[in-house]
Amino acid sequence: MMSEWHLSPDYIVNNWTDELLNLMTEKLSERKRREYDAMKGVSTTLANSGARVVSNEELFAQMGNKIKVVKRGD
Repeated sequence: MMSEWHLSPDYIVNNWTDELLNLMTEKLSERKRREYDAMKGVSTTLANSGARVVSNEELFAQMGNKIKVVKRGD
């Protein structure tokens, strides 16, 4: 945990209140959950909204020829 914040244990003990430590650990936990969900391919916002999450392959298959690729000149 301290390595996440790049702080020594002494600094946290001497400079942080219990409330700040609780808040920081709560926010760290939330961030780790979002990272885990992202790695699993689940968007927390989409999952909570009831939206359907599809793979890249399925998306492109559904879009068919509706996507136009434009080559840019260099």
